Amino acid sequence: MKNTLSVENIQQDVLATIDEMREEIIQLASNMVKIPSVNPNYDGVNKAEVIGGEKNVQLFLKPIFEGICDEVDMWEVEEQRPNLVGRMKGSGNGGKSLIFNGHIDVVPPGPNSDWKFNDPFSGRVEDGRLYGRGACDMKGGIAAQIMAAKALKKLGVQLKGDLLLETVVGEETMDHELGVTATVERGYTADAAIVSEPSGPPQSLAVVPVSPGVIRMHITVKGKTTHASVRREFIRAGGKHGEVGINAVEKGMYIVQALQQLEDEWGFTKKHELFEPGHFSIHPGIIHGKSYDVDLPFVVSDYCTIQYAVWHHPKETFEEVKAEILGHVERAVQNDLWLRNNPPEVEFLLHWPAFDVAVDHPIVQATSRAHKEATGEEATVHGFVAVADAAFLNAKGIPSIIYGPGSILVAHAANEYVLVEDLIKAAKTYALTAIDWCGIDGL
Repeated sequence: MKNTLSVENIQQDVLATIDEMREEIIQLASNMVKIPSVNPNYDGVNKAEVIGGEKNVQLFLKPIFEGICDEVDMWEVEEQRPNLVGRMKGSGNGGKSLIFNGHIDVVPPGPNSDWKFNDPFSGRVEDGRLYGRGACDMKGGIAAQIMAAKALKKLGVQLKGDLLLETVVGEETMDHELGVTATVERGYTADAAIVSEPSGPPQSLAVVPVSPGVIRMHITVKGKTTHASVRREFIRAGGKHGEVGINAVEKGMYIVQALQQLEDEWGFTKKHELFEPGHFSIHPGIIHGKSYDVDLPFVVSDYCTIQYAVWHHPKETFEEVKAEILGHVERAVQNDLWLRNNPPEVEFLLHWPAFDVAVDHPIVQATSRAHKEATGEEATVHGFVAVADAAFLNAKGIPSIIYGPGSILVAHAANEYVLVEDLIKAAKTYALTAIDWCGIDGL
């Protein structure tokens, strides 16, 4: 390390070093994207075809970790799906420890023809964008974190507190017990953590201390099948109604409309200063209904299932949201003759918890200061539009926030990309945050 006598001089050395490492940062992110690592537990994925992709990424990263960290640990909770943790040991002379965390599993890419270069894992750069599945969510952020640590190592910066690098599996399908939670249970804890998920929208490289929770919910409505030509009997006044038949699809639509009313109410009643109005929502993502025996419109549907993603306020618990939804559905049911006697089945299949770190928490403030020093711009603080592993780190008592390059608007989409300039800015911010948070030995 150069003969520097102040934190400010070391910070400037780090920024200059990361600028010199620009091509190395881009290349690392590109190489990671080129290794397909589709989550094998994703709905509709042939597990046998993709299993081991995550391991290939970790095997690629392991020697890089070994060149940076004092200790490296790779292990599997589920076969062929290892986690990787590296520790840069602090001096122990005070200072706080920090985790840089990211997940290496990605969602399925879809058809090659939907992608630039006819390749979802191209890792190619064009017009300042690095393309490929996982570029934004979230291999770009991971590459920036690794290179931030490498810059500190290269300069010989001795932090007071430990800095941990974590790349985990299972985030996309909430298999946190296999990934991020497994790291904590293995003993990898710290005074704070930064998860490098893409911060946007509305802005990439924002400091994100809060997320909503999300619930996966299925509502199934029962109908009564008959010939579609006698529709008048069960929809017109004076007809025989349920004695003849009931279209489950239309009763499902009735439930959808009822929950849209509740969603509209949430736009006024569920407010948070770090989220845009109306963010908390009840999304009917999949609707499927027909006759169990016949897939034709000439037969009246006897079932309809609506699959929902419910994004709820971070201050509310799963039980509170569940009770509100069930109460609203029940009131709607009581206003419908068929549904009163044939109530829908409501299933709550998954709950991804919210996280909520105070805006004035020291890790929020340290990251905000680092962002300003790295970019010359004041940090924007806002809520995360989706959910992330930060929730499970917080649940284990590790104050954890999100800060990363990219936007959820392009994650999971064809032609996913991350801006190259954001990778460099992110690496600088991560390095400066580590200096601020962990402290420098001797200073």
